[in-house]
Amino acid sequence: MSALGEEIKGIIVRALPNLSEETQLQLISRLQSSGLESKEDLKYVQQEDVADLLPVIQLRKLLDAIQSPRPLSSSSPLETTSPLSSPSSLPSTSSSNLSELSSPDSRGFPSQLSKTWPETFQVPWDHMPLEIRSAIANGKRPTPAERRQMVRVLADEMRKYEANPTRSQCLTVCQKIVRQYPQSFADVFADGSLMAGGHTSLLIQVKTRIENLNRDSSFARHRTPRCSGSSSVRKRGPTDTYGCTRFQPDLPPSETDDSVEQKRQRLEEIHRQEGASGVERAEVCSLMETTFCLLRRHINAIPVPTIEDIRSKWPYLFNQRCIYAHFELLTDLNVLRLLELAMEECGRVIIEYFQSKSTNKDVQAVLSQGENTDVALNVVQLLMAYFTETTNGLILLADSSATVTDVEKTLTLPLTPRLILLAGRWMISLEGHVLFEGIQPTFVTGLPALFSVYYIFNLQYQDEAACTLEFIQRFIGINPERGTKASRGKTVSKRTGRVVQKKSVTVNPRVSTLLKNLIDFEWNFI
Repeated sequence: MSALGEEIKGIIVRALPNLSEETQLQLISRLQSSGLESKEDLKYVQQEDVADLLPVIQLRKLLDAIQSPRPLSSSSPLETTSPLSSPSSLPSTSSSNLSELSSPDSRGFPSQLSKTWPETFQVPWDHMPLEIRSAIANGKRPTPAERRQMVRVLADEMRKYEANPTRSQCLTVCQKIVRQYPQSFADVFADGSLMAGGHTSLLIQVKTRIENLNRDSSFARHRTPRCSGSSSVRKRGPTDTYGCTRFQPDLPPSETDDSVEQKRQRLEEIHRQEGASGVERAEVCSLMETTFCLLRRHINAIPVPTIEDIRSKWPYLFNQRCIYAHFELLTDLNVLRLLELAMEECGRVIIEYFQSKSTNKDVQAVLSQGENTDVALNVVQLLMAYFTETTNGLILLADSSATVTDVEKTLTLPLTPRLILLAGRWMISLEGHVLFEGIQPTFVTGLPALFSVYYIFNLQYQDEAACTLEFIQRFIGINPERGTKASRGKTVSKRTGRVVQKKSVTVNPRVSTLLKNLIDFEWNFI
């Protein structure tokens, strides 16, 4: 282990002495792969960076040890912040607070010069409804109605600094609130672990409120000017890079273009000799990781290469194991593990929500068919019904004994990705052909493979399943501040009656509504 790794391990052991050796190594690996270069870089670590590795209390203890000079305390999360035993003890945005921002230090420079307003923003707790203050003081979650009142006050205060705060600015404020009062505002699983950083639902509410207030103002206009001129040069856009952390990485330090190409050719040679079974070799896994940068360069090329062109040069990509591995290198997320955990911990509650709350006739039709033994499949069917998306917009059924050739001949395979279900098997199709067959029989292993395809091959979500795919995306923690993976589509303008392009939104309103309804169902998910 490197010297930096040893230092990190020492901090982890001091904060969490009973943590297993395996989890310690996972934490060290995650931090270093995120770009940690020195001990000083630890101050940039945030909850969402390691939220999937630790329970929420252990996570807070570790962050406290990493980022705070004071010794660890055994007090509860609420006790580490100022207690709210009465309204008079709440933090306030007084003039003295504001004067501190502009008062110079001993060197003559403003003490907060490097900080933006969201970083120094003071939440006006003294202006919040009494019910909100009481909930915070008692470590309880406010009711949905109380929380909406809080969001209104918060948005009004933020707009005193900037009329239309960006999503990034709203994120900074929401993160501070959730870190200060996690028991009242954090999005958590039933076991107490954070979901997607713990701040997503509050961020959605705050940003939606601000957008509603600015709906009729000039801020609602698209602020990015269109490119002019007749240049035919095309570049990859934000939809392609959306959710990716290593969209087009540089060559590994010890490699050159020639050496990486030689390793790609070695992969082709192994495939010629051993076929698909060669994927089990450790050498293949290592070579696929080393040549990841070259593969991304091929996929990202303009004009866009065909799937068959990619397959001819990278045959081992078209395999369940390598699809998962490529997605993890691309996004830093283990899609299979995240979806399995999410369905195990939250799938049943989604079903119960639809059973008890939904009056949607399509949802009721799915429920009337009886509950599927596969929870993940049942959840997806209910989501698609709720969003009025037909199941074949994402999933196709085929004869249990069908081969790849049979499927391509008997089914009309669309250009956009589909998960093809056979009895005890599944396949993934794209551009009218089967990409590969799964090596595990369950739906919950096929779904992450299908989802990975959109990110690996730079695809937009098809309109027929866009809401369901966005819900799954947020289900596993992909929450970029800007952009969307869904196409804008067309709609009829209520004002002019003409067909126009839909407005691009970061979070689909229907997805946002469902997420908030799930919170109202008193489910600590998101």
